[in-house]
Amino acid sequence: MWGTRAQGATLAGLAAGVSLIAGMALAQDPSNPFAGECNRTATPEEIDGARGAHQAAKQFYERAEYTRAIQYWRDVFNFDCNAVNTLLNIANAYEKLGDRQNAIFALEAYVKRVKAADPEVDASKIEARIQNLQALLQAQASASASASSSAAPPPPSATAPPPPPPPSATTPPIMGKPYGFKPLIPIVAGAAVFITGGVVAGAGSRQITNAQERCKEAPAGQWSCPNQADVDAAKTGQTMVLTGKIVLGVGLAGMAGGFAWELFLNKRAPMQPDKPAKGSVHLSPSMSPGMTGATLHGTF
Repeated sequence: MWGTRAQGATLAGLAAGVSLIAGMALAQDPSNPFAGECNRTATPEEIDGARGAHQAAKQFYERAEYTRAIQYWRDVFNFDCNAVNTLLNIANAYEKLGDRQNAIFALEAYVKRVKAADPEVDASKIEARIQNLQALLQAQASASASASSSAAPPPPSATAPPPPPPPSATTPPIMGKPYGFKPLIPIVAGAAVFITGGVVAGAGSRQITNAQERCKEAPAGQWSCPNQADVDAAKTGQTMVLTGKIVLGVGLAGMAGGFAWELFLNKRAPMQPDKPAKGSVHLSPSMSPGMTGATLHGTF
């Protein structure tokens, strides 16, 4: 393991890293990226670079940035292939990431290197750790295979009838107005009352006009009628005009209420699909330049 002291020669070591692969022999196990033999001695510049990379790796490891820590520790191992203890750091970081296979590779390479340097060395703890990781890796693979097989759907039965198709989600619901033709009643009744009021008011106005023709207009807008019958006829006409105006207002209010009922309250609403829609009659207002009226339409 390298010391914790910060090294100022990191850049010089990185510059010398172009020769980091030159002293490594071909890996004996192609599947293990850490396997191989070290046939060279690092230069002072490479040792300084390895120390700086180790300091950076430690900082990343302490911040739980294990991927970055692994990158820098691999730089350490590449700068100085004799820094075998770096493989333990790499294995620890891979375990933190949950990558047991690469942790096993790093530990196997470590055991092989230390035993090659000293056949009497006791590496039993590391070998036990490798066995535990291999057991965990095998259990993980078995669990994944079991989950995949249980998630597979059973084959369809040859005798089972095909399931009915689901109902179409785009089928529009049957729509209808909740009050049907009821708003037509106050509209028609109001129109009849309105016409009646107009007739009464018009008749009263004509009766007043006829009486005035037989009377003389006095000063200050007064009328002088020598015949009492003309006076009574004029008074009756005035009453008829007033009554007609009141009836006109009542009829107009009835029509306005019916139109408001149809336009604002008699909105189309969803109906039960299994119930047939009943016949209905609707009156809708119709307006265009120079014409105002109503359109009567219905279903039967």
